[in-house]
Amino acid sequence: MIFFDNFNNFNNHKQKSHYETLGVAKTAADAEIKRAYFGLVRKYQPDRFPEEFKEIRAAYETLMDRQKRAEYDAIGDLPDSVAPLFHRAQHFDRFGRHDKAAELYQTILKSNPELDKVREYYAKSFLANNKIGKAGEVWEELCRRHPDNAFYARELGNTYLDRGWHKKALSEAQRALALDRSSIDGWILFISAALEDIKKEQNRIDKFEALSVEALEAVKAVKVNEWGKIHLYTYAFIAGDPKKSDVLRGYLREIIRLIREGGRAGQREGLNAFTEILNLPSGELTGFYPELKEMSDLIPDIKDTLAWIRLDAIRLDAEMESLVGKGFPEIFCDLFRILNADDDEEVDEVEILLIEYFILKDKHLYDRHLRRLKEEFPELYDLHRSFFNEALRTRNPEKMMYQRSKKIKKLERESDISDDDSDSEQPIRRAQPKVGRNDPCPCGSGKKYKKCCGA
Repeated sequence: MIFFDNFNNFNNHKQKSHYETLGVAKTAADAEIKRAYFGLVRKYQPDRFPEEFKEIRAAYETLMDRQKRAEYDAIGDLPDSVAPLFHRAQHFDRFGRHDKAAELYQTILKSNPELDKVREYYAKSFLANNKIGKAGEVWEELCRRHPDNAFYARELGNTYLDRGWHKKALSEAQRALALDRSSIDGWILFISAALEDIKKEQNRIDKFEALSVEALEAVKAVKVNEWGKIHLYTYAFIAGDPKKSDVLRGYLREIIRLIREGGRAGQREGLNAFTEILNLPSGELTGFYPELKEMSDLIPDIKDTLAWIRLDAIRLDAEMESLVGKGFPEIFCDLFRILNADDDEEVDEVEILLIEYFILKDKHLYDRHLRRLKEEFPELYDLHRSFFNEALRTRNPEKMMYQRSKKIKKLERESDISDDDSDSEQPIRRAQPKVGRNDPCPCGSGKKYKKCCGA
């Protein structure tokens, strides 16, 4: 890897700090960091200088994030013998070479075991490399050294949760909240770990909802990294009482606000929340379609996901619910419910044919509704366009009725035959093997069967 010196001459002898990379002082304000970044990006464009651009981008993202910058500054006063190794390890981490980074962190800690900030990065390298057990061992060591550190307790709890150790995770979550009750991440860990026990209890939904509301109240005043509350509002919505639609709608409005204000991090958390919510049955979400649609519009990565496809089905459900209120007969709602059934539900063809039959029977009453449907709800109309078009055009509805009546009888006849086949008696099988006439008689007389019992 080539590193650059003041962005004019490059050498491979020194790993630069983020401040040196951007050419700013440690006291630089956000505006100064931003100006330096955009000036360098114009000079070192990603298509011509991809490696240099990655370094510039990594420095910018760290120093523009308040929490990341604080963490970075906290390890800025490393001994001269350690700093080059540490920056080199960070470089490996940034470029996905977490095994190499872990080796360097381990080397630093062997000679400087008191550097717990380096130990944090050591644990994070293991996590990034999906070595959960190794990461857990490092967090356990940090918890032993700092029993009053809520952050270490939360991180240890998360590794336990990732390994499926819910009771251990719950214990660490409780300890973390005892140290810092206003921690959003602490409550997320606590609820996630408690879910396994809540699922086994009879009134689990009530407990889940109460816990979510308690968490939201505890973190009400927290403004740092507020988008983490999206998880808690999602929990509260999923566990909420469907009859309290105004309360549930309020949770969705808060999620929308946090996505809008949270930037890229808010969008990422919003995508997770949206996917979780869309796992609920479509019928429970129909009344919340406007909020769900607004939420999806704020998330760039939502298109072509399964949740997006389900949202489209919810939109149709919402339109169906509004049909009766807009003067459409109930028979249209019945038809669309069948046509828009979930993929795992079997479509009842006979029921569809019956509905078509009755629409044709009273064609003079339904024609105006079909024309309105085509104009006001084109996507619902498209669900059964071929029949609707034919029904509007035909001058002989009796013929169409006869065709459907004939098909219904055929389907019912086939169904009856299938039922008879499944209930019919099985063929009789011999209890004993067949005995030939020249075989020894089964009675044991020693004679041939034809001259004994078979005579």
